[in-house]
Amino acid sequence: MPQLSETTLRQQLADCHRMMVMAELLDYSGHVSARIPGTDRVLILPRDASRAGVTADDMLVIDLDGKVLDGNRLPPTETAIHLGVYRAREDVQAVGHGHPPMSTLFTMVDRPVIAMRNFGFRFIGMPIHPDPTHIRTVEQGAAVARTLGRHKYCLLRGHGSVVAVDGVQEVFLDSLEMEENARSTIQAASLGPLKPITPEEVELLKVSFARNEYRIAKTWEHYREKARQAGLL
Repeated sequence: MPQLSETTLRQQLADCHRMMVMAELLDYSGHVSARIPGTDRVLILPRDASRAGVTADDMLVIDLDGKVLDGNRLPPTETAIHLGVYRAREDVQAVGHGHPPMSTLFTMVDRPVIAMRNFGFRFIGMPIHPDPTHIRTVEQGAAVARTLGRHKYCLLRGHGSVVAVDGVQEVFLDSLEMEENARSTIQAASLGPLKPITPEEVELLKVSFARNEYRIAKTWEHYREKARQAGLL
């Protein structure tokens, strides 16, 4: 994957927050960050910035200790989530933390996340972090990273989600489909016994979706145009 410039990442982050608000994946809280390629610096929005109106110029640059290197505002209260993951996972280039209502329900019941939609196979077996409080400290951030392990996704008990992936556009797609899979599970349960995607089907889906490398960019452009037409971009 080609490295993106800081300028491009700033714009992607601004667009991503606005698009996630439009898609009801973020509201006044939650945040997406990106590692500046080849550095130990991270781009993240200010704590008090509206997710519906944040701009590329608003983005802060912080180091892995949370020190603000560029910008004169405070980073989000739960920046520790992002930094804990970046410190533990050099492969992760972007992190998203939101409060998706349907997905978070699965932290409140004794039922694992299953796949109902075909794309939902990616979320089977998502670990759940047991700490329901705000993740504010270095120790708490490290604990989230341990729960995440080598997974791309985890849920926070009674709280929200963490997505740790290769780029900002992928954060958007995965957040969207995580919530849609959870919503489909809950809706299907009202109709009768669930028939989740089976392990055998998962293996077929891995091959099928591997052929669709364009899905991330396709979904991003679709929602970006919807946001533009709605006047959000």
